[in-house]
Amino acid sequence: MSGPSVTEEPKSARADALFALAMMAVALLTMWGVRNQPRAPYDPVGAAAVPFWTAVAVLALASVLLVRVLLKHSTRGAAMSLFTMSEAVDDSYAVVPRFSVYAVVLSLFYVALIPLAGFAAASVLFMLVFGAALCDRTPRSLAIVAVVALLGGVGLDYGFRALLIDLP
Repeated sequence: MSGPSVTEEPKSARADALFALAMMAVALLTMWGVRNQPRAPYDPVGAAAVPFWTAVAVLALASVLLVRVLLKHSTRGAAMSLFTMSEAVDDSYAVVPRFSVYAVVLSLFYVALIPLAGFAAASVLFMLVFGAALCDRTPRSLAIVAVVALLGGVGLDYGFRALLIDLP
């Protein structure tokens, strides 16, 4: 039985609740931090708009997760947890929970690198490293990752500059 009223193991419910609370804290910190960003000439698209509304979405999703945990509803059918599961859903791919840790750590390095290397270079490097970690690492896949990283990083830089958003 994998309906919405299936309860979970206490350990996995605790992990989901802690994750939801951590994401809520990050979202609230982001919303508080962007309140001092300068207004852009094309409001509401400015330096604060994207992080603020992304934080609102994260806060809403984390709230849904926390409510489901508090109501003892399963967060994913019969699965133990959204974040600690290590079994593949089917044979076409393998779930690798450590990638969520890689994503957070790599994102922190990305943010730290922006003032040193500039937005475009840091973005290209972030997409290149993360794409290489996610792909099957064949020469063809790595070439596609490199092209997407280059176009994505440079495209984001030009796009933000076209909107008159100051970047390092």
